[in-house]
Amino acid sequence: MHKLELDTPSLIIDWDRMQQNIANMQKVADEAGIKLRPHTKTHKTPLISHLQIKAGAKGITVAKLGEAEVMNAGGVDDILVAFPLQGASKLQRLLYLARRAKIRVSLDSRKVAEDISDAAQARGMRIGVYVEVDVGLGRVGAGHHLGARDLVREIVVLPGIEFLGIMTHAGHTYNARTVQEIQQLGREEGEWMVETADLIRADGIEVREVSVGSTPTARFSSQVKGVTEMRPGTYVFYDTTQVLKFACGWDDCAQTVLATVVVKHPDRLIFDCGSKTLSSDGAPNGLYGTVKGYPNLEIWRLSEEHATVRFAGKGPLPEIGDKVEIIPNHACAVMNLHDSFVAVSKDEVIGEFQIQGRGKIR
Repeated sequence: MHKLELDTPSLIIDWDRMQQNIANMQKVADEAGIKLRPHTKTHKTPLISHLQIKAGAKGITVAKLGEAEVMNAGGVDDILVAFPLQGASKLQRLLYLARRAKIRVSLDSRKVAEDISDAAQARGMRIGVYVEVDVGLGRVGAGHHLGARDLVREIVVLPGIEFLGIMTHAGHTYNARTVQEIQQLGREEGEWMVETADLIRADGIEVREVSVGSTPTARFSSQVKGVTEMRPGTYVFYDTTQVLKFACGWDDCAQTVLATVVVKHPDRLIFDCGSKTLSSDGAPNGLYGTVKGYPNLEIWRLSEEHATVRFAGKGPLPEIGDKVEIIPNHACAVMNLHDSFVAVSKDEVIGEFQIQGRGKIR
């Protein structure tokens, strides 16, 4: 079946482009001599994690325990939960999972470290931890340099945890406007992390991992000597935002949404996909996705089931009943809105796959 025969809206993954993206990022890590531990937040699918591991990835990263449980049930057994875990139920699930897989977690406070340590020690276990470091995003993380060093000093003595290293996510690079700014922030990300690790080592504490994140900065932060691991996620599909942040080109985007033109007026079109399909996440250009093959079409407004499209300059216009492909703004959010995706190769459908990790927010 040709992809244009699919009912709409349909979430499509170009399998060949995806596998090329996997290979290309693995090459970046290999040439830098560091480990790639990709974040699964983008694809949420154990099969794709296995493809990444087969290509050379050393385990995976997830944000939530629910995602870790899905990935482990799918056969992945080396997982970093990059999120501070709180609450008795989460600790119980963490320790149960740690009996079946190699699990490590991140944190940025003594309280979280103590809770994990107490729960693990009561069961005769130790949990590996990364201390998360804030290099500019202002979200999670101890302060870089002295703040992180001081936290490590406090938690390294706790009996139920094993300090493994430090990690960060340079998400503030999405505010950068030029590739030069992203390069600078990426190198700064790596350098600050290495300097922080050196301060910790000066206390006689082993730092095995210096882990950086973010798809836009991956090719820059990975080049800093002393970085041991990187955790990009969106690279597996890419999206409109990644193109606008200089991480890839349009031809690298493996995820699209197939939609149908259902209304045509002199000043606008309506597609049969809205915020429930494309997500309401905006892009730096203020639009809600990129229509392939129609540079004169702009998706400027979404309601739940409608995409309102305006005309920007002269060019061909599709007719009612025609199908179009849209490169979403944010691949990760779009995957979480759909039960399944259709894989295509050379525009022919090769299979449909359940998105097993969608909705795993606990």
